Amino acid sequence: MNTKKVLIMSEDKDIMGIVRISALTLTKLNCQISVMEEHSSEGVIKNSESPDLSLIIIDCDKNHSESASLISEVRKQEGSAKKKILLIHSDKIDKNPFFIAGCDSIMKKDEFKRVVNNILVM
Repeated sequence: MNTKKVLIMSEDKDIMGIVRISALTLTKLNCQISVMEEHSSEGVIKNSESPDLSLIIIDCDKNHSESASLISEVRKQEGSAKKKILLIHSDKIDKNPFFIAGCDSIMKKDEFKRVVNNILVM
């Protein structure tokens, strides 16, 4: 069985814990999920080059202004066209710059917490 690799960049301990628990639960249900945690833009860009990576989750609460440029940099990496990029946030944001940068989906953190299992399986 192939392992699905997910990269998450967040400083929110609650979000990180929920993603870890969901990945562990899904793995026990025979759906292999591997979560890589990153706390710097440089690390996200470097790890986004991995051919096995299928999903990148970016929390834009801390670095709101840098998130769009980070998404653009990830999209410039070879092989990133098939990788899904999900942006999560707490407050209201202007979504256009993120979609223009190449983001696939944007959702609020409270919604993300409710559907994290479904997102990790997709």
